[in-house]
Amino acid sequence: MSASKPLLPVNVITGFLGVGKTTAIQSLLARKPAHERWAVLVNEFGEVGIDGSLLTSNDNNQANDSQLLIREVAGGCMCCTSGLPMQIALNQLISRARPDRLLIEPTGLGHPEEVLAVLRGPDYAHVLNVQSTITLVDARKLSDSRYTSHDIFNQQLAVADFVAAHKADVYEADEFAALKDYLAENQWQPEAVDTVSQGQVPIDWLYRAAAADQSADVDAVHSHQEHSHDHSHDHANHHGDHSSASRDTNGALVIPECGYLRVDNEGQGYVSTGWVFEPDFTFDYTRLFAVLSGIQAERMKAVFITDQGVLGYNLADGTLTAMPLDDTMDSRVELIGETRDCWQHLEADLLACIIQQP
Repeated sequence: MSASKPLLPVNVITGFLGVGKTTAIQSLLARKPAHERWAVLVNEFGEVGIDGSLLTSNDNNQANDSQLLIREVAGGCMCCTSGLPMQIALNQLISRARPDRLLIEPTGLGHPEEVLAVLRGPDYAHVLNVQSTITLVDARKLSDSRYTSHDIFNQQLAVADFVAAHKADVYEADEFAALKDYLAENQWQPEAVDTVSQGQVPIDWLYRAAAADQSADVDAVHSHQEHSHDHSHDHANHHGDHSSASRDTNGALVIPECGYLRVDNEGQGYVSTGWVFEPDFTFDYTRLFAVLSGIQAERMKAVFITDQGVLGYNLADGTLTAMPLDDTMDSRVELIGETRDCWQHLEADLLACIIQQP
């Protein structure tokens, strides 16, 4: 891209597990200027990737295919390995989509400081215009030390130009005030902090210039390349080897002859398990909803082909929601939690929901 061309505006939309980042991005996409082409780079902690299906197939998303391109980086923090997975995906989006704006959603267990460092590094100095970083936070979590003591939870707030206190419609009276106090105590000074519900982040927040010192981030990306991370990920693949043969040339998981695949991941004190099922598998809607309702996990997302159509499922804060989708390439589900003990028998339960298979 030549220096004479305008720089591509990019925003990072970050926040911890289950805070509603994908919901916010769906809302922003529905309100984008009709003439603009936007791209979304989604990073997921789990190996199978769900958000791409939810974003591209949501009935509420008014953006048509020609005006929207989604790219996923699954399997943990995309800034690992000197940022190589992120840079490959980013370069593909820029060259193929040629978007007017790029939104980046790091995993809720990713390192936004390092993502920003890559974006502001020398490789993209004449390509990207890094605009505001928006952090979504559930203020109710401030009473839980598992969140306030977690480095990534705090890092997400520290880098924010704007903080959206999401799910505000279910807050107690003092919880938003507690969030503002927490920001002040840590001397974090975003440009604005406001309550938000149902993903309705103000779209004008996207167009503000980032307040962060870019030179510090350039130094950070060099340091990131020179020193090892403290957030390695362990991967395991069942019903097939977890190797280059597990994914095709486009990075998609290859499903073995049995028709489904399980993949595990862990890091940052959390574990994940995901399953992908061939599209010929059809699931019983009623039985499947009962199985998913009984899941105990920090986070669960899924897309299933059922006898009542294609459904997207979302489990956060102990509440399961389902929404109709236009289409999906296959059925898949991903769980994230502190332990796998609560879903040891889930694979058998899911297989028992299948009413049609090849």
